[in-house]
Amino acid sequence: MVSEKQLLVNRENAKLGGVKTEAGKKAIRLNAITHGLLTKEALLAGEDGSLLTSLTEKYMAELKPETEMEVLLAERIVSSLWRLRRVLRVEKNYINNELTWQKANIAGWTGIAAYTVNDVASWQSMSRYETTIERQMYKAMHELERIQRIRRGKNTMAPLAIDVSLLSQS
Repeated sequence: MVSEKQLLVNRENAKLGGVKTEAGKKAIRLNAITHGLLTKEALLAGEDGSLLTSLTEKYMAELKPETEMEVLLAERIVSSLWRLRRVLRVEKNYINNELTWQKANIAGWTGIAAYTVNDVASWQSMSRYETTIERQMYKAMHELERIQRIRRGKNTMAPLAIDVSLLSQS
């Protein structure tokens, strides 16, 4: 809990408008990153840029984008794949750091029998991020495939959108 005195100091500091210098802005730009799943940064501290470059080259060669739109969609796919890898790392760290392991002695054998999640909301958020990233990736993949089929002169159906409404029955 913040004291009344500290609250007043914080309000006065806020009136100054925050960081002014470019060096200061650069220093604080990643302050709010906790897991990196929503960041606009392609690379986070500790990530290997050569792996991202390699992944990009591999998928650009496989997807063979030719137009600007195709390149944009291919880049979206690569970005999604990179972020999905990040989700797996975050998930691994979460499991290693946030689960409380309970040991059980079953018929003389001691092993890990169960675990409890300390922060279910964080786990659910991670799962939602992963699902969102996967949807973005598949959407880009389908659109890239559709555009490439059109460019090659193949008969292609227009995208289909379906509105679904779940009505409760009383």
